[in-house]
Amino acid sequence: MSPVAELQARGAAEQRSLVSEVLHKLSQPLTALQCSLELSLVRDQTCEEFRASVEAALQNAGRLRQNLLLLRELSDAEDPGDISAPVALQPLLLGLREDFLPVCESAGGRFDLHCPPLQVRGNAARLARAFFYLLEYLLRSSKDRNLGVTVKPTKARRAEIRITFSGAFSREDSAKDACEPISDGEVDIARRTFRAVGGDLAFVESASGRSVWVVSLPLAQ
Repeated sequence: MSPVAELQARGAAEQRSLVSEVLHKLSQPLTALQCSLELSLVRDQTCEEFRASVEAALQNAGRLRQNLLLLRELSDAEDPGDISAPVALQPLLLGLREDFLPVCESAGGRFDLHCPPLQVRGNAARLARAFFYLLEYLLRSSKDRNLGVTVKPTKARRAEIRITFSGAFSREDSAKDACEPISDGEVDIARRTFRAVGGDLAFVESASGRSVWVVSLPLAQ
């Protein structure tokens, strides 16, 4: 099989896996929502029990809505948008740090950022959205809400953004088929957005309780 054919086959397999995962995530809250409503109709309940049933139904409806939003974002992520203008990476990441810093500090954590004034290829709004989803996911997985973001240019004319956090991933997990240890909708959105402009996202190591993810983006010419 040629390299192009292998790449196409891998992409098709990833797409099938993603569709299966999304459908599974949609079916869980939908089934729970249906069961909650059916039980509310067929059982005699006190006011407190009925209120609890309604609250459970609302929670599952919220989960279903969130998963549908993620599905829509996933479908749009492969569109790079308008990339005619270079994106200044430093102010983009500083804005995200300002958004997430209160969350980190409220849990006694930190958000350290070191980024030189680099310009990358892409669409500012789409890249900001991708980083937002990725950081939100990592903070949910973080034990102490400590994030460290370091950016540097490489000889290959790319910006390497290393995101380090105290996550729950293990070295054994990271070795599985050279894939990310945990996959979620937010990670898929980020990866697809970065790849749409010639970049990528990868989990590269996990040691001493610190997990590292690397975003690679092409520098603007």
